[in-house]
Amino acid sequence: MGSLIKRVLFILSFSILQLSLIAQDIRDINGDQTGYLSLGARNSLGMFRTNGKSFTGTGAGGQFGIRIAKDFNSHYFADWITSNIDNVAQRNDFHSGFSMMPQLFTPKLANSHVEIFPLAGICIDYTKFSITSGNNYLNGPKWLERYSFAVQAGFGGTLPVSKDLDFTMDAHYMLHIGTDVEIERN
Repeated sequence: MGSLIKRVLFILSFSILQLSLIAQDIRDINGDQTGYLSLGARNSLGMFRTNGKSFTGTGAGGQFGIRIAKDFNSHYFADWITSNIDNVAQRNDFHSGFSMMPQLFTPKLANSHVEIFPLAGICIDYTKFSITSGNNYLNGPKWLERYSFAVQAGFGGTLPVSKDLDFTMDAHYMLHIGTDVEIERN
């Protein structure tokens, strides 16, 4: 008789476990995307001033995003930008940081919802100037480097192309905190 009770209790315990698993709510994955991770490539265009002149640089990198809340996203990025400075030097910038992006509104565009957002964040920056021509380095180093950090603010938008693909474009201003590297021509 004791072994029969043990068998019944054993079967009931697995039945209760099964019922507790079935009783869980099914999550609507199409609605709230909190906690979702996205991966992406990054094309960069950098504009800066040195010696009173404006220069542009181009680069590439990668990023990943984590949706923190229904209307709040975050992107973590790293990119490398190269610039030509008057055919005398080459400037290389490495940026690594993050941006917080609260969603302001989502205007409907065809069957997609565009997300418009401001952004703010911080960035760790490495800059290296390398002399590429001229006699500027005869009395000094052939390259200079600096490490700094920056705060950034801007705005952007995301256009969903499909369920698994979107296109995000943003513009932000980086205020670098630390010394700048400049080149002087002789």
